[in-house]
Amino acid sequence: MICVALSVPPIPVMVTINKVKLPQSYHHPDRVFTLYDIILVRSGTLYVTEDNVPYEIGENQMLVLEPGKRHYGHRDCQEDTVVYYLHIQHPTAPRLVHNEEIHWQTVFPTRSYRDITPQEHFIYIPKFKEQNSKQIWSLLDMMIELHNASTLENMLPLQTMFGQLLLFFQNMTKISHHEHSRQVCDNVMKYLTEHVEQPFRLKAMAQHLNFSIDYSSKCLRKHTGLTPLQYLNRIRIQKARELLEHTNLTLREISTKVGIPEMNYFFRLFRKHTGMPPAKYRSSLYV
Repeated sequence: MICVALSVPPIPVMVTINKVKLPQSYHHPDRVFTLYDIILVRSGTLYVTEDNVPYEIGENQMLVLEPGKRHYGHRDCQEDTVVYYLHIQHPTAPRLVHNEEIHWQTVFPTRSYRDITPQEHFIYIPKFKEQNSKQIWSLLDMMIELHNASTLENMLPLQTMFGQLLLFFQNMTKISHHEHSRQVCDNVMKYLTEHVEQPFRLKAMAQHLNFSIDYSSKCLRKHTGLTPLQYLNRIRIQKARELLEHTNLTLREISTKVGIPEMNYFFRLFRKHTGMPPAKYRSSLYV
């Protein structure tokens, strides 16, 4: 998933927020903004193209339009469509990243009284995403109520609620990241299982899965605690045990079938995982 990365400092500032009901046949205007425009659709569908990329923003979906990029409606609304929008000011140039590139566990240096500049970090907002929480709509309604009652005492609470909204968006990004890493982990496990008889090549696995070696390995380790080679060896030994239990294949034939043709290595690995050599394991089944 693509995310919009906003550097901090400075903190993004909300300029305006509103809720509108767009009638059927509404066509989004052709324009270029100097602000970020966050669109959230409560019901119906809004059709918007940004930089030649068309988006259909359906119910419970959001899209972040970036400053300096032309956007326009490429199709009329086919039904009445309820839309929330926020205009956000942030001075740095737009930066897009994939959520799998975000290092959520990054540790920053401990700050002390000697530090005179703030720690730079980023706020991440999904570029285009479906969200399934009902809480966001009540938060947006409260923000609109404060915004419409424009008094001095409402300004700080309004920006504080905007901070809560940014946190909500970032948590959406983080959850998607974990879901994505789980899927990559499953794909790695599937690949290793299907290629158990073949020589192990990290580069070949990464090319097949279309992810870097580091990221594929990181996802597997995150959810299993094992490196790709450790996981592969585990399923190789499990398959070897099954062949010892249910076939009359020789030890050499079994080692070849589990992708470990070098017999000494097969014996060492089997003993490491089971506590006994393969021949003794087979004989113990008949005691």
